[in-house]
Amino acid sequence: MIKKLLLFMLLGMCTGFTAFAQDPYIVKDGVIVSPYSLSVGTYTSVTIGFGNASTSSSIPQSANATYTINVPPVVGVTSASITVPSGTTANLTLTLGSYTASKGTTVIVNSNKGDVPINTTYTLVMSLRGVIANEPGVESNVIANAVASGLSTNNSSNDNGNSALKVFAGPIQPVSLVSFTAKPQEDQTIALAWTTSWETNNKGFLIERSKDLKTFQTVGEVTEIGASSESLKNYRLTDFTPFRGTSYYRLTQLDLDGKSTILKVESVVLRDGAYGVFPNPVVSNQPFRVSLDEPTTAQLNFYSSDGHVVSLQQSGVQGDTVLLKADSKLSTGVYVLTVEERGQIRKHRIVIE
Repeated sequence: MIKKLLLFMLLGMCTGFTAFAQDPYIVKDGVIVSPYSLSVGTYTSVTIGFGNASTSSSIPQSANATYTINVPPVVGVTSASITVPSGTTANLTLTLGSYTASKGTTVIVNSNKGDVPINTTYTLVMSLRGVIANEPGVESNVIANAVASGLSTNNSSNDNGNSALKVFAGPIQPVSLVSFTAKPQEDQTIALAWTTSWETNNKGFLIERSKDLKTFQTVGEVTEIGASSESLKNYRLTDFTPFRGTSYYRLTQLDLDGKSTILKVESVVLRDGAYGVFPNPVVSNQPFRVSLDEPTTAQLNFYSSDGHVVSLQQSGVQGDTVLLKADSKLSTGVYVLTVEERGQIRKHRIVIE
């Protein structure tokens, strides 16, 4: 009787245990929205882990494993990409559906180009932009689901994942600027480049330059573009007649309705040599030179190590340098020369011997 009971127990254990040879899955707690809350017109990032949880068998291409992410209409998807584990081939197709105000956006990752290897986790990263504010006290959810057809086994408990997000009312920005750069070139021009990730009601862009951040001159406009975009867009412009020395470039976005928004200001330096004082160290009663952009209008102040103002004489201007000399013999030590010009204050440490 004891032997029969033991046999029944073993049979029961074998019947209750299932080895999941193929297991498309969404990582537990693997749908992460950060930050959780955002305003209309601002951005958040969503990270989703998915793949094959089986440690014994790959998911064959014939099973057509599909990972579907439903993004609620309170946000729009501006970009999506997949990160693949080192040494793993990504036989995946990423499809980003169109946004609708009623359903939002459906993102699908499909493995119909190859097997999903055993014990493999891919990572889907999406950038979301707040589009519609939630009702007070209401949250939305990013929902992910993993399925495959014709599998002999599957652990259905890990097929789904979700994460809440909250969108608050806020100003809708016409353009989301990713970057704006102004870089001097070997041919003495300035290369201007900027990238956006979202555009709506956009007529174009205006680039201006300035020496002092007060008065600006037009460099050029970029206007032959589409009014709306939900993907990365890159723009370039060259200033062939830039200011010498330090200057500033301002990027302004222009709406179709005539409004404008200043997006960013970048400084750039175009000169043959660096700003500085020479010689340095300086012999106590000898003159020294300082390189400037505005030799006739720059404000210069000279301080001792204890903060007292030391009087200087300007004895000449040569090109972009000014010749300076103290009114009296200076004590040995460290002094500081400040130069205020073109919206900046530079400090030079000078050693007096």
